[in-house]
Amino acid sequence: MTARSVIDVSRLPSTEMDHRSPIWWGNNLLLVIETTMFGLIVAAYFYFRVVDFHQWPPPRSSHNPMMLVPNPALTIPTINLAILLLSCFPAYIVDRACFRKQSVVVTLNLLITIALGMICIGLRFLEFKSLQFRWDENAYSSVVWTILGIHLAHLITGTCENALMAAWALAKGLDAKHFRDIRITTLYWFWIAGIWVLLYVMIYWFPRW
Repeated sequence: MTARSVIDVSRLPSTEMDHRSPIWWGNNLLLVIETTMFGLIVAAYFYFRVVDFHQWPPPRSSHNPMMLVPNPALTIPTINLAILLLSCFPAYIVDRACFRKQSVVVTLNLLITIALGMICIGLRFLEFKSLQFRWDENAYSSVVWTILGIHLAHLITGTCENALMAAWALAKGLDAKHFRDIRITTLYWFWIAGIWVLLYVMIYWFPRW
């Protein structure tokens, strides 16, 4: 008979809060995929700019009277961006409080993040109207509506995830595993805000330059 060496892992923690957790890697790889998806849409946006149209944004001929320079309005999108960036502050507090396992601080700031996320979702529907063109007007309008729509889906998903974590915290309390899960949802929220900064500049300011 041959002796087998045995490693005692009984003293290892059952969960980790950072990159040593498999779910942390799974979430980050998901964000890589989502970023690639937006990259493909952005590539289509600039493809249409270079190949299809001499003027950018293209004139909206179906508008009465014809709108020669249909630049998207800035007011609502800029307010929405500011609120989305503001929501990152309570999300950051949530992330830090998870390390210290402060359940009350986590829950309170998670609720604030959810409220700001719901405002962003509501403003996004008004943002569609501020674009000044229908989704089927031309290739330019279709790709812009697609970008806003997909990001809206992420806003809804991120807010729902935060709401699920808050509901669990209020009903069941938080343990080490759920502190880690909340950290992952806040990382997703930071990505939602960060990717929108780039897309906002491209959609609302690039046509003006």
